[in-house]
Amino acid sequence: MMHPAGSHSHNTFARLLLSAAALAIASAPLQAAVVNKYTFNNNTAEDSVGTADGNVVDNTGISSYTGGAINLTANTTGSNQNFTLPTTVGAYVNLPNGVFTSAVTGGTYGQVTLETWFTVQQHRTWAEVFVFGSSNGVEDLSDGAGTSSYVAGIPSSGPNDFRVTTKSPALESPLIGGPPLTLNQRHHVVMVMDQTDTNGGVNLNGTATLYLNNGAPVKQPIQPFIDTMLDDDNYLGRSLWPDALFDGLIDEFRIHDTALDAAAVAASFAAGPEPAPLPVLVVNRETGAISVANQSAGNIQLKGISITSAAGALNPAGFVSIDAGNVFDPNGTWTTQSLTNTAITESVTGGTTDGGSLNANSSRPIGTPLLRTPFEDLAFSFTLGDNSVATGQIQYTGSLATRSDLNGDNDVTAADWLLFFPNSYTTFTGQPAAQAYLKGDLDGDLDNDLADFRLFKADFIASNGEVAFAALVGAVPEPSSAALLAVASLALASLRRRRAA
Repeated sequence: MMHPAGSHSHNTFARLLLSAAALAIASAPLQAAVVNKYTFNNNTAEDSVGTADGNVVDNTGISSYTGGAINLTANTTGSNQNFTLPTTVGAYVNLPNGVFTSAVTGGTYGQVTLETWFTVQQHRTWAEVFVFGSSNGVEDLSDGAGTSSYVAGIPSSGPNDFRVTTKSPALESPLIGGPPLTLNQRHHVVMVMDQTDTNGGVNLNGTATLYLNNGAPVKQPIQPFIDTMLDDDNYLGRSLWPDALFDGLIDEFRIHDTALDAAAVAASFAAGPEPAPLPVLVVNRETGAISVANQSAGNIQLKGISITSAAGALNPAGFVSIDAGNVFDPNGTWTTQSLTNTAITESVTGGTTDGGSLNANSSRPIGTPLLRTPFEDLAFSFTLGDNSVATGQIQYTGSLATRSDLNGDNDVTAADWLLFFPNSYTTFTGQPAAQAYLKGDLDGDLDNDLADFRLFKADFIASNGEVAFAALVGAVPEPSSAALLAVASLALASLRRRRAA
């Protein structure tokens, strides 16, 4: 539906400009700031820098979150936004009243920037990705803006163009950014409004500037609207008219309390939206302790974790569920799908299956499921609240394992010899490498033979000296392969005699 047009008056805004000029002279300039940021990274529409949290309105449960974006699916008919009617199907984000005008008056007076990253999945004519203003009648009715001022972003308008627009009570000032936006491609759109940019009176009411994907800016004079603005119908994905709901994904939406310049827009485009926080697996090499950590400032909704080791370096007996005591996910039931030396996997399978919240800058321990071996081949993956599966980073702490330290006490002693020699001259074909190592396969060829004995001997002597090794195995020449078992048996008998003495 086309937006109404008409005449306007400059008297009120002229007074606003005079007041703003006086304020600028009397006080130091305010530093630019993002005053509202909606990242959707923790599967909510919370304001991550301010207090103006949004609310996701969805009468059919068809909205979702994916990869740090909210997925707003429009209704099939493309019309009817009266959510008091059961025929309305779709979802949008309702932002608090006054969130736009608070930014305009709270920073550099008369300046504001709207910035967003979004993807259009299906064009619906006049569907608005954002709008700030007021409907004609009852709040949230979407029966048209009438004589109210507003600002909006429209991926595909009636004339089949992409535009952002401002409107005074009587006249709309659209900025045409080109043809309708490409489908299934993430776009960066920045709308800068600056009613102090008068250019010596040429642009009496200031200017609006549109940036699309860091391209050449589109700039033009605008009509006065801030002084007549009532923003009690503020939406992401919904219009002030009974037009179609937006069908697509919104990665992030920001409100700045100043007018960004081209350099700031370019820098923001290069940086992109705030990445979704992801869990990190923190592994202590020395103790075997592992925790799932959130090292970001946003919460993470987690529905499953998986740790694998092709070398078999996991200790299933040391694993403790992330939901131990039903603390991490009080409404859900977590089940272990795999608990072996090569794979530990668990996920929420019962109760409310939305997972648990890993709060900002926090972690959850999962026991001591790491064997102390030279193998570091752990792989970590997880399932987020939006059911997306990703691979996570692993952070190791503590010192590397010492070769021949078979019992994991950070030293090579007689206790390790007691683990080494019973498996002398044994092959471990088909066993995981870490499991073979713990039985004395020090050179990684899946057996415990003379070569491994020589490695153990060198490591033991390096830690304890030759005299200690001679006492351990007896004063005998370097054994041959055939004699290795005899040496091992002699050492075992000697150790037992000393212990019994």
